[in-house]
Amino acid sequence: MFNPHGLGIDHPLLFICDGAAGLKVYDATNPLAISSNMIAHFPDIDTFDVIPLNGVLLLIGHDGLFQYDYSDPQNIVLLSHITISR
Repeated sequence: MFNPHGLGIDHPLLFICDGAAGLKVYDATNPLAISSNMIAHFPDIDTFDVIPLNGVLLLIGHDGLFQYDYSDPQNIVLLSHITISR
């Protein structure tokens, strides 16, 4: 990990906010092999925290609030992005 912040799990998926390195999604079925089971990586988001809930991931990042549909883990889709200015 580059700079891990928040994480969330909706078994078997593990979501890790890795700061400026983005969001990383892993298959956590085998906890001893997590590092070799990355499903997706979204490197263009500076991430802080996530809440996975029933196929929808809420992610807070430097650029705002994001929603992703992860009901198909092989095809994670951005649903919305709300920009939050400081």
